[in-house]
Amino acid sequence: MNDDPTLRDDLAAIRALMADSQDLVRGTWWYQMVWGVLITLGLVLTWVGEQSGRFGFIAAVWVGVVVTGWVASMIRGRREAARATVRNAASRAFAGIWIGLGVTLTMVGMVSIPTGAVAPDGLPGLLAILFGAGYFATGFVSGLRGLSLVGVGWWMGGAALLVFQGPSAVLGLAALTVMLEIAPALALRRMERPVASGG
Repeated sequence: MNDDPTLRDDLAAIRALMADSQDLVRGTWWYQMVWGVLITLGLVLTWVGEQSGRFGFIAAVWVGVVVTGWVASMIRGRREAARATVRNAASRAFAGIWIGLGVTLTMVGMVSIPTGAVAPDGLPGLLAILFGAGYFATGFVSGLRGLSLVGVGWWMGGAALLVFQGPSAVLGLAALTVMLEIAPALALRRMERPVASGG
């Protein structure tokens, strides 16, 4: 067995970084909850609008969802940054993953339909697959295997929505959002409580 002090210090630093990463991810439950609720509401209202042919209403709904979500996230992010004492590589990595994914989802959702780049019936499946990439990457980097499995669930759900396209696909995406975004957010919130109370 290698008793090199440098090796032991390196292993301890890696374990500490992984623990910090997992604590950081658990603390992101608020963002997942807010976006999950907004997206679910937007999808249900989209289905209602499609049934009545009110496409202007649908556009207004998503402008409201996107603006509300981004403004709330930026306000929360600024407050957390002001309280944070250290911003390590893990926090930058997770911020990069989710800000990048958020911009990608916004661009795909808001630009692809008006331009005709993506068929409306195919959009829910595409968005679900993109969500899967974010969750899988976050779980892989942090070592939280459950989040990687959530990502796999998004991929499988997205594939199903691409195969079974139709007007009800938005409700399918809403169901996925409840199961694979809101529910994991609640689980992360429960896991965060012992960490928060110990500070």
